[in-house]
Amino acid sequence: MFSKALFKQSCKANGIMWAIITFAVCFMLACVMLISGSGSIGRTVHAVEDEIVQQEIESAVSSRAINYFKLQSNGMKQFDDLFVSTLENQLPETSQDVQTRVEEVYTQVSTELMPAALAEYAAELGYQQGSNEQQELIACVMSAITSEAFEEFYQKNNEPVPPAYMDFEEINSLVLKEVQGSSGELQKYFSSEEHQEFIKKRSQSCAMIFLAGNITAQENVDKMLEELAKYDISPIKYLSFGYTYTRIKQLAANSIIEYSGRFEYEVGNLDKSQSDYDEKVKEIDEQLIGDISGSLLSSLPEEVAQALEEIGQLNLYGIVVGSIFYKMAGLLLPIIYMIMASNNLIAGQVDSGSMAYVLSTSTKRQTVVFTQALFLIGSLFVMFACTTVTSCICLAIVGAAETGITYKALILLNVGAFLVLFALSGLCFLTSCWFDRSKRSMAIGGGLSIFSLVAAMLGLFGSSVIPSVLRLDELNFFNYTTVISLFNSISILNGSLTFIWQFSILLVLGLVGYIVGALRFIKKDLPL
Repeated sequence: MFSKALFKQSCKANGIMWAIITFAVCFMLACVMLISGSGSIGRTVHAVEDEIVQQEIESAVSSRAINYFKLQSNGMKQFDDLFVSTLENQLPETSQDVQTRVEEVYTQVSTELMPAALAEYAAELGYQQGSNEQQELIACVMSAITSEAFEEFYQKNNEPVPPAYMDFEEINSLVLKEVQGSSGELQKYFSSEEHQEFIKKRSQSCAMIFLAGNITAQENVDKMLEELAKYDISPIKYLSFGYTYTRIKQLAANSIIEYSGRFEYEVGNLDKSQSDYDEKVKEIDEQLIGDISGSLLSSLPEEVAQALEEIGQLNLYGIVVGSIFYKMAGLLLPIIYMIMASNNLIAGQVDSGSMAYVLSTSTKRQTVVFTQALFLIGSLFVMFACTTVTSCICLAIVGAAETGITYKALILLNVGAFLVLFALSGLCFLTSCWFDRSKRSMAIGGGLSIFSLVAAMLGLFGSSVIPSVLRLDELNFFNYTTVISLFNSISILNGSLTFIWQFSILLVLGLVGYIVGALRFIKKDLPL
């Protein structure tokens, strides 16, 4: 079944062409991997990705800062209303009991009524009883009202503890007037412009301190790093972003001051007598929050934002090596070799008459076809064994960690490229065995092989490898017209197992081509 002499003849006839093409492919592969792995591609992708991540983090900081500011402002106003209503219902009978009653009411509101009201509000927002979200909401508001109870929090962040929210001397004097018959003094005090300005400034200060302390707490940093891990943001890289307590506090201050100033100005220009006044205030509020806390992605059109996010998450090195080289550029020269070699092994010899000389000896047709098929498959296997060694050496030089490609994935890419050539060589071997003329064999087998490569090139621009903003979905049609699309480099790089059944199809196609071609050559009449 195997002719050593015929195998040597095939090696001698095709060896130089094989050596030149193998060297050229390995050289191109080395250049692609070493140049693209030099860091420029990685730096570009990481720069885009890091910018997106930072924009999203700062957007979240701004949004939460404004939310904390609003919570504390509204919370202090609600506290005032509860304090006034409770105190008016429990006014002391004599002036001697004023101080005691004020302190009792303050304690009742701050420890019972206000936390209960905040818990009810948290429930309306969908937060479960005792959840971290509910506790955060309550702590946010109460840290501005009962600052003395949060002394440890302020001191831990090297912040002075804000003075007491209530000026008890002033409150006592007002309550005394209420007891003496001058009603409405408490309402006037808490609704005055001076007190509203006090609430605004206190909530601005307390909100940015609470936010900065909350975000920079180690347990919250760890949670954030878990979420950012999918973007390859390591703790060291996160530290390089510079989100320290001071930086977060400054970002929060800028957002709160801008929001409060613009909100007062735009609402001040509205006509309160209009029926839709409340709706317009709500629209202004939502618009301002969107403008101030909007991220880079949210400020772009949806399609552009999605494309930019895709680019930031792309493994460009994997695309260059896996999808561009191994599925296109790296297949071109091997396909040319495969077309010429398969034609020379059978049809070329039949056309030139040398096959008659071979068969005139004791060599049987089965031996001829088996030996020539073994040479073609073996030469392709050794060619891609060389590319495998070359690629592994290059990956060791550039570093697997920097490229995002593992040695296992790289070996599978070489196996996939070999199986593509195995399937196409089966087609070319079939046409070489089927036809007696070289021109017909090369026209059909070679033409279909080149078409497969060109179709794969066009199909690439319609595949999911290309970002959506650059992708031409109509060109995806070509992926259904070529066996090269069964070489699923995306599945290999992503670590999924989809490529296994696709590799199996390539293997079967190659075997069918070689078997049918061999049977055809054995049984057909040769023009000897």
